[in-house]
Amino acid sequence: MSLFIFSFFAAGAAAYSVLTLVFALVCVGLGHNTMEMIYGGFAVYLFTLVAAVEGAWLLPEDIRNSSSVRRLTHWLRFRWD
Repeated sequence: MSLFIFSFFAAGAAAYSVLTLVFALVCVGLGHNTMEMIYGGFAVYLFTLVAAVEGAWLLPEDIRNSSSVRRLTHWLRFRWD
């Protein structure tokens, strides 16, 4: 469960950073008006939420199926015996 939560916040933070930068550069570069900036701000939050949910849903499965993660969990499980 903690892997899902961590993936949600990691994907959300990465998506928010990238989307904010892209929308800010577009607004400054193209000189959009206030209403378009509001739409862009909403899109940043919406796309961030979508990316975070997708990251929390798909990323942990890829991580768990990775051979390096299986080796690491196997090593950690039997190291303390």
